[in-house]
Amino acid sequence: MTKKTGYQSDETAYLQETGVNVKPEHELYQSYELDDYVDRTNRHYEQPAAFFYSFTGGEWNCYSCNLWDEGITTDTESQEAKLDLMAKYMELKPGMRILDVGCGWAGPLTYLSKKYNVSGIGLTLSPIQLEAAKQRIAKHGVDVTVHLLPWESYEPDQPFDAIYTDEVIVHFNDLLGFFKKAYQWLKPGGMMVNKEGHFTRKEYLTALSRGEVFVNEIYGFTGNYRTVWEELQMVDEAGFELVWHHQIDRAHYRKTFDRWLSNMFENREVMIQASGEEMYKNFRKYVKLVRAGFNTPRPTVDIIASRKV
Repeated sequence: MTKKTGYQSDETAYLQETGVNVKPEHELYQSYELDDYVDRTNRHYEQPAAFFYSFTGGEWNCYSCNLWDEGITTDTESQEAKLDLMAKYMELKPGMRILDVGCGWAGPLTYLSKKYNVSGIGLTLSPIQLEAAKQRIAKHGVDVTVHLLPWESYEPDQPFDAIYTDEVIVHFNDLLGFFKKAYQWLKPGGMMVNKEGHFTRKEYLTALSRGEVFVNEIYGFTGNYRTVWEELQMVDEAGFELVWHHQIDRAHYRKTFDRWLSNMFENREVMIQASGEEMYKNFRKYVKLVRAGFNTPRPTVDIIASRKV
């Protein structure tokens, strides 16, 4: 069988590759064996760090919506404004112990540990991200350790004061299972803070556009977008008490995407050298598609903070 290359393929080739017991590729909520899930996620993230650093920019390389309040002009400032907001909802204090699930290259965890004098554990699925994270941690001299593990396989040796994710739980098919694990891992009174994109109507989750299908394929068909009310229902079922729901103005994500597209264009030679022209073009296309989506009322970006009671 000819190996599939790139991200664009027809449904027949996809079904041949993954087996017949899968949903049509245009649907969300695909369920995979853990090893397959890791491989699929790494189709997106297992690129040289220089590829992602070139367009996320700034000191911390946050690969998610950042904040662009009045007076903020640089990528670093926008990343730090977002991370300070996350820290507020985590109620961070010196000496706390925090967990970043899906920590990437450990930029956010390093920043939070350095500014708020906390210790941190990060989880990533990508060996390339792990090595980049180690380099960043050494550079800043923070009390942070990153493990190459999915959350399903992680068992902490002591509880946490706070657990957070930043646009990561969209990849979790068993979101309720994750919330129940997080509840077990937290100290009494500990905070769970998740920032994620949501759809504003349940109907949108079963009527994806061609562009949304392309974006899902870019992420290895690991999309599990939900509505806010679905996430809140799971938070409650896992035993948490809702403390905050903060909806971020879509304009902040539009500005973030605009910066990424500008950075992509300015650093296109570096990105192409790192991962090839096809990968560069596919990423640029997907960023444009998602940027266009945030001109509509379909998506929101929300921070949901809840406490273990």
